[in-house]
Amino acid sequence: MKHIKTVWLLLAIVCIFFAFCFGMSRGRGAPDGTQRIITEKSGVSVPERMIGVDPSVIPERTLKTVININTATLDELTSLPGIGETLAQRILDYRQKQGSFSCVEALMNVEGIGEGRFEMIRNFVTVEEDHEDTGS
Repeated sequence: MKHIKTVWLLLAIVCIFFAFCFGMSRGRGAPDGTQRIITEKSGVSVPERMIGVDPSVIPERTLKTVININTATLDELTSLPGIGETLAQRILDYRQKQGSFSCVEALMNVEGIGEGRFEMIRNFVTVEEDHEDTGS
């Protein structure tokens, strides 16, 4: 009877060990050491959903798009890597309460945007004034 309990205990330990190893292998970062966290965002390709991803792997069309955070819509903000609907809404709420952003670094004042996430989107955002052609 004691032998059977020991076998079951060892079997449980082995199962826990394999589950731990599997979890570690799934959470391992890229070969260059960067961590990649994929967010759940429907209708967006995998490279666009990656947080902490090297910008060279983001699709070309995204690299050409720079979004003015003072005029951006919810949809425009959610097109940024690592920004989902919740964070986009927080940016809009912050902008409504505090006024226009004076610089892109002010995004870090929005709850949920720390240095890591900011570094990911820094090259895709601006606070420049819109210069509309008025014909003059």
